[in-house]
This record gives sequence, C-alpha cells and structure tokens, in this order.
Amino acid sequence: MRIPGYCRTILTLLGDAGYECYVVGGAVRDFVTGKVPSDYDLTTSAMPDEIVSVLDSNGIRTVPTGIRHGTVTAVVDGNPVEITTYRIDGSYQDHRRPDHVDFSRNIEEDVRRRDFTMNSLYLDKEGNVIDLTGGLDDIRNGLIRAVGDPSLRFKEDALRIMRGLRFAAVTGFDIESRTCEAMTESAHLLSEIAAERISAEFCGLMTAPYAAKVIRSSVPILKVIIPELEECEAFDQKSPYHDKDVLEHTLDVLDNLPRDEEGRRDLPLALAALFHDIAKPRCLRTDGHMKDHPLIGSMIAERVLKDLCCRTSLISETARLVRYHDRYASPDRISVHRFMCECGKEFVKKLAVLQKADILAHSEKGRQRLELLNRLISIGRELSAEGAAFSVSELKVGGNDIAEAGVSPGPEIGLVLSRLMEDHINDIVPNTREELLARLKFIIC
Repeated sequence: MRIPGYCRTILTLLGDAGYECYVVGGAVRDFVTGKVPSDYDLTTSAMPDEIVSVLDSNGIRTVPTGIRHGTVTAVVDGNPVEITTYRIDGSYQDHRRPDHVDFSRNIEEDVRRRDFTMNSLYLDKEGNVIDLTGGLDDIRNGLIRAVGDPSLRFKEDALRIMRGLRFAAVTGFDIESRTCEAMTESAHLLSEIAAERISAEFCGLMTAPYAAKVIRSSVPILKVIIPELEECEAFDQKSPYHDKDVLEHTLDVLDNLPRDEEGRRDLPLALAALFHDIAKPRCLRTDGHMKDHPLIGSMIAERVLKDLCCRTSLISETARLVRYHDRYASPDRISVHRFMCECGKEFVKKLAVLQKADILAHSEKGRQRLELLNRLISIGRELSAEGAAFSVSELKVGGNDIAEAGVSPGPEIGLVLSRLMEDHINDIVPNTREELLARLKFIIC
C-alpha cells in the first residue's frame, strides 16, 4: 500500500513527535479493495493545537478549516490533507450532526463513532492496517455492516442510511441483515435530512454499477423519497409485450444502460430509466391501457427531483426523456428529420439509448420493436452524415443572404428562413449553399 509522499510526511512528523497518526476512511477501504484512492484523510491522537505546532515548526502551512470539530488542513507540496483529532461525538438532536464533540487520545473511542466497519480501518505509514471492528473480514465477505449498534448509528445520522445504499451500489456488497433492518426502521428519519445531502447520495447510487440490485432490496427505504416506487412492485402490466412487473422491468432497463470504464451510467439516463414507467400503476384504465404514463411519469420525476433540490437542467432533461420515451417517428427520412428538429439531434441520440434499454427489457414480442428503433437510428445517422440541418441556425444560408436577395429587413426574413427549413425537412432541397440560394430565388419570386 503505497501512501503518497505528502501524506507520509505528515504521518512521520506527527509520529516522531510522539503522536499516533493514521490514514483513515475511504482511502484505506480503497487500498484494501485494490483501488487507487482519490484523496486521503488522516486522524491522530494529537490535539488540534498540537497538530498546528508540530507542522508549523516544520515549515508546513496549516489552515484551521474545522477546528471546532478537531480538523486542521495541512498543505504539503500543494496537496491539502485534512487531519482530525480522535474524537467522541456528543448527542445528535437533528439526526445529522453531533451537538458537540470531545477530543480523545484513544483510537478505540474514535472507532466507535464511525459509520460502517469498512470505513473504520486505519493505516499506518508502513502500510499496516489497524482493524478494530472486523472491517477487513466484512470487505472480504462483501458485507456492509454498521459499527456497533446499527439502530443507534442511523438515529445519530440518518444520512448514513443513504450512504450505506450508495456504498452497496458502488461495491456490489450485501448489507448485513441487522444493519439492513435498522436502516429500514429508521428510514422515516430521512425526512429530517437536508434534501441536497440526500440528493448527492441518491444520484451516486443511481449511476453506480449495482444500482438495480440495491433498489430491488431497498424499496421500503427509497419509498420515503419516491412513494410511487412501492406501487410498481408486483404490479402486473397485463400485456403480451411485458413478462415482468413494472419494478423488475424498470430495473432491467437500468441494467441495460451503457456504462463508462468505471461502470457508471449517465445520470439523466439512469434517472429516466427509474421514472419512465413509474406512473403505470396510477394510469391503468379498465381496458388495460396506460397511455398517459409518460406524461404523468415525467411529472412525478419533476416533483421528486425538485424535492431533492437537483439542478434545473437535470430535472428538465430527465423529465423530457421520460415524457418522450414511448415516442417513435415513422421510419422515413422526412418523419425522422422532423422529429430530430423538434427534439434536437443530441436529445434524440440520448433518447434512443433509453429506448433501446427499454425495448431489451420487454418480452420477446416487445423486443420486436428493436428493428424499428434501429431503422430510425440508421436514418438519423444518414441525415447527419449528409450534413442535414436540424435547426434554422444550421442552414448554410442566413439572414444576410435573405436580405441581399431583396427581402426587406424584419419579420419577413424569419418567415423566409422558416420556409427554407421546411423545404429542407421535406427533402425538397439539401443543405448546401448553392441549392438553398437557388431555392430562395424560387420562394421570393
């Protein structure tokens, strides 16, 4: 386990001064699981003023970034490192942060305040792991286990519930049974946590490799955030195009989305997959149809994501993908071109990714729609390769050309451009300057 030199410097200086000092938290977990940590946090038996004294006397700049909670940031060779004194957390009145903290010289007291055993490992400068909670065994066995009494851990800080789910989605680990029970029992406390905090964990969960597995087992928890999710469980779609209930179909769609080199999905696509059929139980009619579900689903997505204080662009893109997920153009050039102009070329590309994932999660009969989608994608690629315009601004002529042709400045120029665009969409004229100018003469004559 190769600790970066700038971290080793701090470990050595505090150690030589007679204090314990370790790498702690996610960096140690990453080391143990064979990953390269992105950042490093240190913990020590030294009090905050002692940390500052030792480092300052050795020419290392320190910043009291969280001195009230025992945290000092040291800057070594331009690298900031947070160093926190061992501590004992006081009572938690808001289910998020302790009312006060007491500093400690005892590592065992510091361990007891940690959330999960896999995050309670300590690493010395020689690369030796200090494990006082069985975290190494839990990592080897693929388990996420709360430190100590799980009910107490989640009552102290309810955000740990969402962190546990995100860790499970990232690692693929199972959540230990007592820990899972306590998470479910304490799920109602999430309503007292800041929406932005929940949002960060939820979005991290949604893009992670094992998101579907985690959602499948944690509906009783996630329904606090998305009540409609519970309605999807075991909901029979009563259709020859589907062979699974809405929840299982939804999770298959999520699993079918492409991933990057780290196994992560695009966030708007992942959210759209989750919400695309979520309104089906509420839209079921006596004739078995659920025709309004894309629109209602987009409204549910907007409500949930607004409640989570997600950024406006994410809400808009997700809701739009949900609203359009069941929309297909006719498989001809004009229809596809018009659809791409209406929605935007890049949006249609992303929509096709969602639609493919959706189709592949249907029954054998439902998967026959893939032939249509592939044809639409092929036509779209042909149009792009030919240099087709998908907006007036992409035409090879502009307002100045219209004016030079004799059209008076004003609204008339926009009308002529719109006419040229319509003729281009209808395959009457290609997007070349020469032929558009020739068509322009015909229009204004």
